[in-house]
Amino acid sequence: MPIRPQPFTFVCQACHWKKTVAPLSDALGPLDWCERCERCGSDVLTRQIAGVVDRTLAQWFTRLRR
Repeated sequence: MPIRPQPFTFVCQACHWKKTVAPLSDALGPLDWCERCERCGSDVLTRQIAGVVDRTLAQWFTRLRR
């Protein structure tokens, strides 16, 4: 049975860029994961639990794109 993960935020340690994702299932797609910073290209990213505003916006945009 698939279990939806909680929304999380990737944060670049070099330039402080951030991206919040809200996956719809435990099968993560290319839009649900980041390997590198989209701004500076650094691969030093941390992952943290999304805040209320970021989580709400990410869930809204995820529903729109699917």
